[in-house]
Amino acid sequence: MKKLLLLSACLLALAARPAAAQTPSPEIVVVRIYEFPTKVHLVITRGEGKSEVMEFDSGASDKRLTASGEGYYKFINKLYQEGYALQSTFPGNQGFTTLLLVKRP
Repeated sequence: MKKLLLLSACLLALAARPAAAQTPSPEIVVVRIYEFPTKVHLVITRGEGKSEVMEFDSGASDKRLTASGEGYYKFINKLYQEGYALQSTFPGNQGFTTLLLVKRP
């Protein structure tokens, strides 16, 4: 009888636990970055048909380095304020980089 009660308790505990397939997928943002010699071009995608484009100056002079630093700051700060954190980066060919950001719980 003890074994039957123990088995019933285990089955009840397993049934009460939510299945992994039922957990919602996290909100993500994918960012594609292309650095031209004088510009940085970003495409921020939050899903199909939900993309925005940012572009700011870049280059080797102090003025252009400041502009690119401030552009990156504005972009990253905006996503962090929305609750996103950098999950990983994917280097690409010919100056492309992809960032994956995930919304923190």
